[in-house]
Amino acid sequence: MKLNRRNFAKGIGGLGLASALVGVGSPALAAKTLIYGNAGNIDSASNTFAKKWLDLVTERTGGEVAFDIKAGTIGGGKDVLDGTALGTVQLYNGAYTGLREFDVFYAPYFARDSDHAQKIANDILYNDLNAAVQKRYPSLRYLSVARAGPWKLFTNQKLESFDDLKGLKIRAPEIEGVIAGLEQVGAKPTVIPFNELYGALQQGVVDGMATLGNLMISQKFYEVVQHCYQNDWGIGLDKQMINMGAWDGLGEANQKILVDTFNELEPQDFFRATEEAEATNFAKWREFNGDDSTPLLDASAAQATLKPAIKALSDDIFGDGAYERIQSA
Repeated sequence: MKLNRRNFAKGIGGLGLASALVGVGSPALAAKTLIYGNAGNIDSASNTFAKKWLDLVTERTGGEVAFDIKAGTIGGGKDVLDGTALGTVQLYNGAYTGLREFDVFYAPYFARDSDHAQKIANDILYNDLNAAVQKRYPSLRYLSVARAGPWKLFTNQKLESFDDLKGLKIRAPEIEGVIAGLEQVGAKPTVIPFNELYGALQQGVVDGMATLGNLMISQKFYEVVQHCYQNDWGIGLDKQMINMGAWDGLGEANQKILVDTFNELEPQDFFRATEEAEATNFAKWREFNGDDSTPLLDASAAQATLKPAIKALSDDIFGDGAYERIQSA
């Protein structure tokens, strides 16, 4: 049977891989209090959702599993993921993976929209993604993705077209798809961890940034950058990863509750909520920075410019023909 997200959710009780990998990373926790880590602050959409999800897991497990939410207090995405691999954190949520297989999702126009991105991650490329995680992080299990909505570009200088990005220093995370997209349109991507981003913008280290759009208000970016473009610039997927020792320590029943509760809540309480918040966020941005601070640019020329780079990146990572297979899905 082909492994995909749906089969995983249905057959979670039969996973023997967790037991096989216990001992890689931290041992199973004696107490079922798991540290959840994310680089954003507690008011971000990701962490608002995480609290609802994990509180409900605690309730449904009868208090057998509890969570300590660390939001924006234990470093950037790489720090949190590395901590999860080591076992100092048990449950990771974030964009960063250090894996090309996930990084390509952040390339502008790799996926048509968030629904398409989820289909790619949970079906078309699910086996490839799982294999990549196991190879790079044997102490981690990849659980799922949450559709965090589109990424956006932010600049201080107002762009009249994407051609105006040429020569601008634009903050990028350590994610290959973002870097490749910015380079293709002539910008100068500058890698800055998320937890250092506000300060870098405030100090003028960069001329703008690429980041998840739903963070524009919760992280108060309107204070340090002027323009946020309504165009989508890549698709955000929050990856959920768990330390194998912690996973094995949950037991089959609580493993199922953790995953099933996530899958139940994600469509409405995370994805739909972030979609509906976008119009409100843009309106709030205009309140702070003026009516002309959220331009919508013609993206057709940028799409044509970007396509060769995104196709080459996709085929290099997943094999010849991967880009066409993904686009036809």
